[in-house]
Amino acid sequence: MKTIHVLIGVILFAVLLATSLYLLSRVFMGEAAWIAFIDLLRGARILVAAGSLALALLLVLYALTSFKLPEKSHYIAYDIEGSAVSISLRAVQDFLTRLAGEFAAVEELKPSLSVQGGAVDVQLDVKVRAGAQIPELCRMLQERARSTLREKVGLSDVKEVRVRVQEIVGEVPSETASGERPETFSA
Repeated sequence: MKTIHVLIGVILFAVLLATSLYLLSRVFMGEAAWIAFIDLLRGARILVAAGSLALALLLVLYALTSFKLPEKSHYIAYDIEGSAVSISLRAVQDFLTRLAGEFAAVEELKPSLSVQGGAVDVQLDVKVRAGAQIPELCRMLQERARSTLREKVGLSDVKEVRVRVQEIVGEVPSETASGERPETFSA
């Protein structure tokens, strides 16, 4: 819908700009050019009406495509002991966002989920503090997200958990007196 809105906006801009420039050129060319233009319009009354109607419809379409349609609520549904459970994807994402508090090295965590054939794919976009052991942190985040979804939410079919480090923030912590770098994450 956004693409259509942008396309209609570009067409409207081009048409209105061309029309404005053409009218201005007729105004500044003198009285004779303006009278010739008005005579041309009189002879093409149906064409002018059709063009005006097309422009009005384009404006209405532009206005209609600017509204966002309400997002369809997506749910994960599964059965537990003979009863059905439905959980909003947004609720699960909010729940996974809390994992950031369990890892000191995670500055920010934004999960996104997709469901395909009953299996859940998880993507965790994270901002990590400098100095963190990123491979180990990512592995721990994957394991923790998978176990949280299985144990706390009840999703048994977690297909894939991907971690994307979007940003490394802060400065690398200095070494301690013993020459070792302090750990920056915990589980």
